[in-house]
Amino acid sequence: MLAFFRVVEVGKFIRIPFSNCVQIITIPLLINLKLLLRRPRFNLYHSIDGSRSAKISMPRKDFTIDGNVARCNWMITSLSKDGRIMEARRLFDEMRDPDVITWTSVISGFIKCGMIEEARRLFDRVDAKKNVVTWIAMVGGYIRSNKISEAEKLFHEMPNKNVVSWNTMIDGYAQNGGIDSAMYLFEKMPERNVVSWNTIVSMLAQCGRIEEARKLFDRMPERDVISWTAMIAGLSKNGRIDEARLLFDRMRERNVVSWNAMITGYSHNSRLDEALDLFEKMPERDLPSWNTMITGLIQNGDLRRARKLFNAVPKKNVISWTTMITGYVQEGESEEALKIFSRMLSTNGAKPNQGTFVSVLGACSNLAGLGEGQQIHQIVSKTVYQDSTFEDC
Repeated sequence: MLAFFRVVEVGKFIRIPFSNCVQIITIPLLINLKLLLRRPRFNLYHSIDGSRSAKISMPRKDFTIDGNVARCNWMITSLSKDGRIMEARRLFDEMRDPDVITWTSVISGFIKCGMIEEARRLFDRVDAKKNVVTWIAMVGGYIRSNKISEAEKLFHEMPNKNVVSWNTMIDGYAQNGGIDSAMYLFEKMPERNVVSWNTIVSMLAQCGRIEEARKLFDRMPERDVISWTAMIAGLSKNGRIDEARLLFDRMRERNVVSWNAMITGYSHNSRLDEALDLFEKMPERDLPSWNTMITGLIQNGDLRRARKLFNAVPKKNVISWTTMITGYVQEGESEEALKIFSRMLSTNGAKPNQGTFVSVLGACSNLAGLGEGQQIHQIVSKTVYQDSTFEDC
């Protein structure tokens, strides 16, 4: 009769038969298929009757010897990505000599988990090993936490800056409305790449400083599809749709985002026929393409064509459903809006989000005297107050 022992391998079990007697076996332990077999060997013990599976686990010290820094870095990065930052920190603390990659991985992990102060405490330690990537991670963390003054101070303290450092700070200013600060930093840059130019052109175009954006666009030493798309979107937003179309036609290479930007421009400027014509000519469409066109039709009061397009969408998401529901509510067709909502609930696809519920509650208020409206109102109200988790648009 055969008994089995099991090898614990990062949460997985391997069943291996052995004879029913006391023995000690020495085998190499494979930590991960992506890594080489470990050199150390381990003793396996099991009971005489085989009723209990012997457990083999790798000693903690083997994670932290100098020769395993690369393995530790991989594990710390994996734990951080999974949100298990405290486990990553414990492993970090046990390492004898963490390198700069280790320090950067743990600091970045804390930033990702929203623990910016803990990240800064590690960053400021006397024994901390830092390079330009570590500094950029810390600056970017402050920007994402809307602490632009701290980001700015740290940026100026950086001993060595590269083009990514400058781009990160410029983008931080742009995100927080610091247009003039972003422009000042852009002009001071010792070198720029296409990302630098794209960031500043997009910022100026979106905030209405379209002439400055166009001058910079024309000065660009090189442009990519993002450059052209940003300028087209900015011109369209500012009502210069024909100028945007001229740029669109000049593009040597377009992607689906470029097409969507041009269609949005036509829709926002109430030129639906041209928007639809462009939509029909698209070499490929993604879901945002469909949603963009449906939204444009609804915004211009063409609910009939919007519904026809909605029915043709291959796979609808929450934006598709919510847009259509909102369109019917705005047109006073609340019963139809609730029918769409009922269809949405009956499918196994998109889940309603907060925007969906707001539109549906608006429809229910218009149908307060109807039993269906009252029932849905109760269901939605209960869901809103009991479940604060909504799918993002």
